Amino acid sequence: MTILDKEEKNERLKRKKKKKKQHLIFYKLLSFLLIIMTIITLGTVIFNELLPISYLIPIIIVLMVIIYVITFILNKNKLKAWIKNIFSSIAIILIIIEVMLLFFGTKTLKFLSNLADTGYRVETYGVYVLDSSDYKKIKDLDRKKIMYLGSDNIDNVNETIDKIKKEIDITVDHKDILGELLSSLDSGETDAILMESSYESIIKDEFEEYYNKIRLIASYDIVDIVDVQKSEKDITKDPFMVYISGIDTSGNVASKARSDVNILLAVNPNTHHILMINTPRDYYVTLPSKNYKDKLTHAGIYGIEESVSTLSKLYDKEIDYYARINFTSFIKIIDALGGIKVNVPKAFCEQNSQRSFKQGDLICLNPGMQQLNGEQALALSRHRKTIGDRARGKNQMLVLEATINKAISPKIITKYNTILNSLSGRVVTNMTSEEMVNFIKKQMTDNANWTFDTISANGVNASRPCYAIGNLNASVIEPYEDTIDAVKLAIKNLYNGEENVLKGTEELTTSKTTTN
Repeated sequence: MTILDKEEKNERLKRKKKKKKQHLIFYKLLSFLLIIMTIITLGTVIFNELLPISYLIPIIIVLMVIIYVITFILNKNKLKAWIKNIFSSIAIILIIIEVMLLFFGTKTLKFLSNLADTGYRVETYGVYVLDSSDYKKIKDLDRKKIMYLGSDNIDNVNETIDKIKKEIDITVDHKDILGELLSSLDSGETDAILMESSYESIIKDEFEEYYNKIRLIASYDIVDIVDVQKSEKDITKDPFMVYISGIDTSGNVASKARSDVNILLAVNPNTHHILMINTPRDYYVTLPSKNYKDKLTHAGIYGIEESVSTLSKLYDKEIDYYARINFTSFIKIIDALGGIKVNVPKAFCEQNSQRSFKQGDLICLNPGMQQLNGEQALALSRHRKTIGDRARGKNQMLVLEATINKAISPKIITKYNTILNSLSGRVVTNMTSEEMVNFIKKQMTDNANWTFDTISANGVNASRPCYAIGNLNASVIEPYEDTIDAVKLAIKNLYNGEENVLKGTEELTTSKTTTN
């Protein structure tokens, strides 16, 4: 062997040793990273109590054994390279999984936290003029007269007027009744009117002749902070009640607006039973804070707290939680779920989410079981022209049940990120993130079937004075007291753990299904 051959051999040995040393360093670093990521992941899960103990302990034991085996093999010197390469791949896969768990876990916790109602409320006040007038913007009303609705929150009205006065010089006066306010604009007594924008939908229903004559030229948001209702219930053990409010707006979910969907969910976590209760939007009820009668839907313009109090008084049962959603949110959530399957009871056509009745914009559905997208599900939930308010409430419960079924399906995990994004900022609830996590953990532990029952309050069409429109008569549903008593009985049965929660109310039963 020549000197040159010896030098080349020595060089190859040096390179081999260097490469081996680099591999050893890589294996040690990979082992260290795997251990650190596992500690961080388990620490996050334990600290935030994301999993039930029955799941957590076996997972920790199995994971620690796997980590020990992987790190032992990676740091064992006298092992073939291909064996270490296999376990290196396993280690990298585990690290990627742990990073994803941390990402989605953190995102989920942040999402649940963002759902919590902070008490932030928005009242939007609009300045309206006659559509036939030449006024186009707020500055056109300089040195003009504006009439406001005196029955509104006077502090917020004054704050809005102060904002307007910073832009223009105006004279102000007021009317205490909505109909008189509209009449003052129509007669020329005032140049413009100021009122909460949520009254627009009331005017459309009750004063259609005025609705087609007025035009919005400016709006002002006034922010209030209210005390958020809290519950002392342990929702993993105690039966509880949730109010689902679908508000009549496409804007900020914190905005005050009529509640067009009024569904109560009575939940018994021990018997895994849910009772869905529909109360017609036009139900003639007492508004507790006003001590006057009005439609249930009008309670929403005084805040969700008024709707909760109204229904609690109606059924003599405390409502523990509420969830609020608007029309825009509804569409995005259904689409994020990939649509829902619903048995449409009757053929109909309804305006789309932009309230367009143009032929090309109409949402038309035929009867039968079918897959609905967000626009179609919203149309089914809103339609009442050909079926009435009671049937609409039943359709809303069909949509809600189908949505719950889809949301708890294991297949939905593939749409997890899309669903979180669709819900973010579009739903608000007074249920805390801790309560939601605990309820999810309870479901994971029980892995039980949930039974859904539905019941509806009923009544007769009538014309009665309504507070929101100055005690003028409006079309309402006068309650049948026996149906209210039947709802109370069903709630009592569910809270007592009865298997048949509709016992004694069979004539009001609309459906009974079971889902996993």
